[in-house]
Amino acid sequence: MTALSRRLAGIAVVALLAIALSACKGAGEEFPEVVLLGDGDIFPSINNSSLSVGDNRLSISIIDADDAAVLGADVRLRFYDLSGAKPAETTQVQARFVHAELGFVDEQSGGAREVTGEGGVYVANVAFPHGGAWGVKVRVATGGRTLKEAPFRFNVLEDSSEPSIGDLAPASRQQILANVADIEEIDSSSPPRSAMHDRTIADAIARGKPTVIAFATPAYCRSRTCAPVMDTVMDPLAAEFVGRATFIHVEPYILRDLRNGFVQNPVPAVLEWRIQSEPWIFVVGADGRIAAKFEGVASLDEVRDALAGALATR
Repeated sequence: MTALSRRLAGIAVVALLAIALSACKGAGEEFPEVVLLGDGDIFPSINNSSLSVGDNRLSISIIDADDAAVLGADVRLRFYDLSGAKPAETTQVQARFVHAELGFVDEQSGGAREVTGEGGVYVANVAFPHGGAWGVKVRVATGGRTLKEAPFRFNVLEDSSEPSIGDLAPASRQQILANVADIEEIDSSSPPRSAMHDRTIADAIARGKPTVIAFATPAYCRSRTCAPVMDTVMDPLAAEFVGRATFIHVEPYILRDLRNGFVQNPVPAVLEWRIQSEPWIFVVGADGRIAAKFEGVASLDEVRDALAGALATR
């Protein structure tokens, strides 16, 4: 089953739940809880584990009526506050497409990098002043035509599960090279990234330099985006900013358990950072506070800009 198929399967469950709920709410809502295939030209879905009050990097995937991923389109988002008697438009944002070559490290083939397809997400920086029900209308222009606008609703939490921008970064003491007999115990990369496993997060923060932390599992990532993020974001940045910032890779799950039965037992650092998906990239400033965070597919330039900003404020 492909990553896209897995995602559609999960969305289908949500769609069924939404259909059951609609029996109580009525089918004429301007902002349904999900957009069902057949209701329009496009099927957008939010990729974020959660959205919260304050600044968010919203990530949206879009599928067309033929179940094919819509890539490289012109996407504009209109947001609505649904807390009042009527939807109130608050802002319009042009989304940016971030391309990803989907793939993973195949440990059964000696660590070969397997490419499984092309993907991508549409990202936009959005601030929500309060929690509760919100709506978005997604307008897509592609192939010389504008597709039927897709509205749907979503929920904004008062606080995110993972650390928020400005929070102190958890001073995790994850396993590093000094604690294991073989780096393969803590890294599914091929070849392993030993330079990103030589110090703990706590030690890196204590140095007083910006730190970039990637929670990613190149061999076992369900979305097939961990290996690409490590290859196209973390590696180039580590080479560009060598000596100026610290780069750390954390496998989110105990690799022994994954290899012995694909059981996803999170490592302590995942619980301390309260993340619910992978990959994640966090940029931590010299003051030990979260300067930026990126869930899922991320581009080199947006993480570079965040790191450059953290370096400029030292």
